[in-house]
Amino acid sequence: MSLLHIFLLDAGGAAWGLYQLIFVCAVLLSLYSGYTWYEGRRDKNPEVERRGRLLLLLAIITMVAVSFVSFAITRKLPF
Repeated sequence: MSLLHIFLLDAGGAAWGLYQLIFVCAVLLSLYSGYTWYEGRRDKNPEVERRGRLLLLLAIITMVAVSFVSFAITRKLPF
């Protein structure tokens, strides 16, 4: 076995790893946005509450989109 075969990357595996990374970042964003939304409701600050809701919506859209793209390309879900 040559060194060339050892260091070759599997494109499908690399793509799936990238989808997993993006999905995990979206999950972390959803956790942060849920906390922000809670803080806005607790402090009765509508600006912070709205920011939390928008971030949560962005995180959910990102997770769904990454799942669809990952399944369409690699036939595996990122979670």
